[in-house]
Amino acid sequence: MHEERDRKMEAVLARAQAAVADLAKSYGPSTLADLDRCASLLKAARADLATRAASIKELYGIAHNVKGQGGAFGYPLVTRIAHSLCTLVRQERDLSDADLGVVQAHLDALRLIITKDIKGEGGEVGPKLAARLENMVKAPG
Repeated sequence: MHEERDRKMEAVLARAQAAVADLAKSYGPSTLADLDRCASLLKAARADLATRAASIKELYGIAHNVKGQGGAFGYPLVTRIAHSLCTLVRQERDLSDADLGVVQAHLDALRLIITKDIKGEGGEVGPKLAARLENMVKAPG
């Protein structure tokens, strides 16, 4: 009886591990698609002041998802930089053109990390890059 239950549990665990492995394979392409959407929203925010807030709000939602998934798939640097981006775009103020440049810098960094498959903390350069972006958020404009 215990052996049958153990076999069933092992089978459930194996299916779950396979599902996570499949998700991990699609993480890079899926995140790049999210970053493409963010880039489109940023372009819209730059082009139309009247809809800037709505575009940035939508960008925040996507960045928040990217932040949440990074660490789960071995990209804590993505999580850190996406957190910095979320901090900037969720502020209770209108974003200036200079702020939008900081948003672009974050998106560029995230794209580089995913494209180059930089897992972990990003070696010696990763923390420096993240700190620089975080400092830009503390003093935008």
